[in-house]
Amino acid sequence: MGLRKRLSKRERLVQLKFVRLLHFLCNGIFFCFLLFGALVPVLAEQETVPSLFDQDPPTRKLPKEKARIFRHNRLTYQENPYKAPASIPSDFVPKDSKILYSTELRSERIFEIRESAVVLNHPLSKPRMEIYYETVFGFLNFKVLQNQKSPEKSLYLVEGMNRKTVAISISPDGPGSTVKLFYRKSGGF
Repeated sequence: MGLRKRLSKRERLVQLKFVRLLHFLCNGIFFCFLLFGALVPVLAEQETVPSLFDQDPPTRKLPKEKARIFRHNRLTYQENPYKAPASIPSDFVPKDSKILYSTELRSERIFEIRESAVVLNHPLSKPRMEIYYETVFGFLNFKVLQNQKSPEKSLYLVEGMNRKTVAISISPDGPGSTVKLFYRKSGGF
């Protein structure tokens, strides 16, 4: 016990205050350097007020025409529908296409659709739409039963699983093309 001299309470308090003061000064100096290092690059940059005229204008959605729906027994006809019938695979209706007309013929069962037809316009040209549909046929494992191509019109008759038959007619319409789809599910279950 001889190496350490006992300090009085008062001396011990003075020593603790001195140590706390040293820690506070060291931490304060470190904080000042950190703050100075962070503010120098910010102060060196020249601040400019953003111009309101340089901002992008807000995008506005074009108002869609209201869909007109006609129903008679099991037949449903729509002008300017918001989406294609659920029975037609979604890949057969490309994005950015404007659907003009659609029809659905339901079977005797409540939720089963026997036939559907869709007429749509798309900005892609006729040759590009042909390539698009040929790719979709391969992707969805549809078998091409008949294929006729001419400069005025292209016709495809394809069959998928569960006896789903799709007939597609592609014709040029200005810079884009008009596509007519006819879907039929034949047979039972």
